[in-house]
Amino acid sequence: MNAIIDLLLHPLLQLFRPLIATHPIERVADAINAAIDMGYRGLGVFGFARFGKTESITYLIDHPFWLAQRPAAMLRVDAPDTHKRTDSSFFRSLLTLLGVRVPLRANPDELCTQLMGRLIEVAQNSGTHLIILFLDEAQRLLPADYEHLVTLDNRMTRAGYYFFVVLFHQRDITGFSNEVLPSNDHPPHVTGRFLVRKHEFTGLVGVDEVAYALTRYDEGTEWPPGTGISYTQHFAPDAFANGFRLANYAQRLWDCASHLRAEARLPTEWTWPMKSFEATVVYLLTATIPCTPSFESFDDEQLIAALRAAGLVELEKSRHTYQPQGCR
Repeated sequence: MNAIIDLLLHPLLQLFRPLIATHPIERVADAINAAIDMGYRGLGVFGFARFGKTESITYLIDHPFWLAQRPAAMLRVDAPDTHKRTDSSFFRSLLTLLGVRVPLRANPDELCTQLMGRLIEVAQNSGTHLIILFLDEAQRLLPADYEHLVTLDNRMTRAGYYFFVVLFHQRDITGFSNEVLPSNDHPPHVTGRFLVRKHEFTGLVGVDEVAYALTRYDEGTEWPPGTGISYTQHFAPDAFANGFRLANYAQRLWDCASHLRAEARLPTEWTWPMKSFEATVVYLLTATIPCTPSFESFDDEQLIAALRAAGLVELEKSRHTYQPQGCR
C-alpha cells in the first residue's frame, strides 16, 4: 500500500527524490572517458562530504548516454569498512555486495575467479567488454586491497575484458577540511593503473552552475509522465505561465547563501554542496510556493528561509568543527 501511495506522490515529495544533471556530474563523466581514452584502469575522484559524489554514481549508472559510442557494464560497491581483514576479505566483500553467494572455505584465488565470473556475466548481458566499477568510500581501502585490484585487472585483461575502477574518496574524514589524501604510498604498478588520473569533485561553482541546475527543474523534468509539465510548472502553474522560472533566481540565491555564510564567518571561497542546494530547491517548490497565496515570485526573505531550512550553514560549519576521536 505504501508503495502505491508513493507512486502517486510528486517525485519531489517521495522518500527518494530524483537526481538532476549538474556540471559536477558531467565533469566526472568527462574525466572517466578521458582516462579510458588514455588506457588507464582507474580514476580517483576526491571531494568533501555531501557534495553529491554518491548521487553522481547513481546518476551516471541510470543515464548511460554519457558513454556515447562506448557502452559499458556499470556496477557499484562500497569499500569494506574494517581494518581487520584476511587475504580473502576484499573479494568476499565485493562478491557479497554484488549479490553473489560466497563459499565459506574458498581461498582468495577461487574468490577472484568467482568475482571475474560475475563481472563477465554482467558484461556479456550488456553486450560489451568494458566493465566500470564505481567503488564508493575508497578512502577505506588498504594497500592490500589495491593489490587485489591489480590481480583482478590482470585476469580480466587476459580474459579479454577492460576493467576500470572509479574510486570515490571523501576528503574530510579526519576532521581537517583541507586534508589531502596521500598519493605516494602505493608502488608504481598500482599507481600506474589506478591512481595516476585524479579528479576533484566540487559543489556547484558559481552562479552559472546554479542557474544550470535550476533550469533542470524548469525544463528537464516532467510530472506526471507524458504531460510535458516540469516540476516548476507543476508547483507554480499560474506563475509559470506568466514567466516564472527558478533559474531566474540563481544570482539572488547565491547572494543570499553567501550572506548567510559571511554572517557565520565561513570562508568566502566556496562551492555549493548538492545536499543543501537540492534541499533548498525542494523547500521552495514544495513548501514555500504552496504556502504563498496567489504565488507569483520569491522575495529574499523566502529564499533565506529556504536556505536556513536546508541547513546550509550547519553543514558548512560541520567541516570546520568536527574532530574525530583521538584528536580532541
